[in-house]
Amino acid sequence: MAAAKKYRVKVRLKVRNRLLKNTGLAASVVAAAVILGYCGFLAVRLAARMPASRFFAFTVKSLSVHCPSEEMSAEISRRMRVGETFSSAEAAVFAAGLKKSYPALSRVEVKRNFMNGRVSVFAEPESVVAKIRFNGEKTYYLSGNGRLLEEYYGPDPADVFETDVYAAPGLALAPLAGFLKDLKTLVPEFSSRPVKLEYRGPGGTAIGVPARGSAPGNGGLAGSCRLTLENSALVLWGELEFTKTKILRLNEVLPDAARKIKGPLKVDFRYFRDGKVFVSKLTDI
Repeated sequence: MAAAKKYRVKVRLKVRNRLLKNTGLAASVVAAAVILGYCGFLAVRLAARMPASRFFAFTVKSLSVHCPSEEMSAEISRRMRVGETFSSAEAAVFAAGLKKSYPALSRVEVKRNFMNGRVSVFAEPESVVAKIRFNGEKTYYLSGNGRLLEEYYGPDPADVFETDVYAAPGLALAPLAGFLKDLKTLVPEFSSRPVKLEYRGPGGTAIGVPARGSAPGNGGLAGSCRLTLENSALVLWGELEFTKTKILRLNEVLPDAARKIKGPLKVDFRYFRDGKVFVSKLTDI
């Protein structure tokens, strides 16, 4: 029996070229994947050796300052170094340094723009309700939360009357700050506007001045105050409550009392909570 004849399958040229092309493409893809994987491995190792803050640092190309105080804006510009690297950690240190050096700033925020290399600094001053004379010795700014500030980086408060505060250092002045804020908005309601306010904290009139930018603490309760009006009347305001109601009552009693009593008047609201108002002629107190 004759042996079977073997035949070799010949691949046509066109098909062979196609196979070679596909094989080369697959090899290229594998090689590229290997190279990319190796590069990623090197990048991870490099990033691991670098602090995270330095890894994301960028060069400061420009500075934008947002603050109502020209003095503070100039100080921020002086502290920032255009052309140097500036990491997220350095931005946090920069903001904390400003807050520590200038306690009258309520908020400092530093933002970095990686697209254009710009650093934007937002510095907001503490909200201030009045400029006060503390224990007759020194003038301070009274913030909305009761802090005494030596400096203020915003427009001066519109003080329509003088304010003297007699209190021990560390006394909580937040109740007074809230009262002054409300009272100032109601000044047009007075038939005779106030020209001076004197606040006396509980516990006497201890003389002393708090440290620069220090918080008043939580000691003590709200004290009492008295108002001197434009018509020379003296109002013993008592508690820092019922502000609008007291103004309305004051406007009622003053004209009536002026017809009966000659000379400056004294109106006593210290028992207003009990529904009592006392009016008399003003004498030395």
